[in-house]
Amino acid sequence: MALKEQLIEELNEVPDSLFVKVIDFLHALKNQQLEDYEDIADAHAALATIETEGTVSWKELKVGIG
Repeated sequence: MALKEQLIEELNEVPDSLFVKVIDFLHALKNQQLEDYEDIADAHAALATIETEGTVSWKELKVGIG
């Protein structure tokens, strides 16, 4: 059984009173994933800058990517 099918099966058993919490949890997971992708993009941009402009200190790199 595919993961999506498992999730749908579980959702069919969740009482209506928990749907707000389930949706909030899914939104939190999606937001975390987006933040992770943004962090990775920032790190790639910092590395690209290093390649084009030369090396930077570890401290500068950490400041650059937040």
